[in-house]
Amino acid sequence: MKKLFIFITALLAVLALTACGSNKTQSAAPAAATTSAAQADASTNSAQRVRMVINGQDEVLVSIDTTPYGRDFLALLPLELTLKDYNGTEKISDLPRRLTTQSAPPGIEPAAGTFAYYAPWGNLAIFYRDYRYSNNLLRLGVIESGLEKVQSQSGDFHVRLERLNQ
Repeated sequence: MKKLFIFITALLAVLALTACGSNKTQSAAPAAATTSAAQADASTNSAQRVRMVINGQDEVLVSIDTTPYGRDFLALLPLELTLKDYNGTEKISDLPRRLTTQSAPPGIEPAAGTFAYYAPWGNLAIFYRDYRYSNNLLRLGVIESGLEKVQSQSGDFHVRLERLNQ
């Protein structure tokens, strides 16, 4: 009888651990799948490189994703804008027209270097600090090099954005 009690207790413990383990796997799977899908989307699309020249001097290289809104942004180039600081986190400027939001996710969590479009305001947002998840914020691309040049700008500054030949 004692052996049967030990066997049943051990069996219940194994089943409980297995159940807990499978819940962790199931709850982690959607996050992993979402991350993998985002990485696959970014890696399968070939990006277009853009040069951003700050105040006629400093050069920043940006990789624009080939999403519908990324391609719509590219159609605006060449483009001259005045950027200003917003919230100590990003540099922003109005675009000459609104971009399409076709196939857009509900929002993103931008990291430093994220080149984005904020749909409600119709503006370009270049993040130089990490920021929280924001609805209606669409990733246009990412700064490949020169983020420190964007970070070091104080006050309003002028930029010229143009495609690089590939």
